[in-house]
Amino acid sequence: MKEIRFTPTVLFLLTLTIGMVLTYLLPWNMTQYFDYTVVRILGLVFLSISFLLNILAYREFKKSLTPYEPFMKPKVLIQKGVFSVSRNPVYFALVLSKCGLAFVFDSVWILFTGVLLWGLLDSVIVPAEERILNSTFMQEYVNYKKMTRRWL
Repeated sequence: MKEIRFTPTVLFLLTLTIGMVLTYLLPWNMTQYFDYTVVRILGLVFLSISFLLNILAYREFKKSLTPYEPFMKPKVLIQKGVFSVSRNPVYFALVLSKCGLAFVFDSVWILFTGVLLWGLLDSVIVPAEERILNSTFMQEYVNYKKMTRRWL
């Protein structure tokens, strides 16, 4: 029997759906606490940073000719560009985009599910990927982990 794996994209969509359903059933708006314009601007800033991080990360994947799909064995340990600041810039971008959507849709629930997404990525997805990286690159990966934070 094939093992069922939740991908980061599936977790993103699942948590977004939960946030949207909660928003519909029990509206809880950020504009109750913050100015409408500030909420929208923050949302656009988070989404823009997320978009930029993704572009920079996928550019490094392409330059290195290594797969970006989760759970695939990489050919190269990327340590340049955004990967010199964070070991998981794509996942960080996912969380940022979720936060951006929370502000754009004016939903505290979506923001909470952004925190849930971060926890799921950190406890389920990242450890599985780190095992693959550790077994593939051994000491090189251990050294990289010492020099580069997981998130920021």
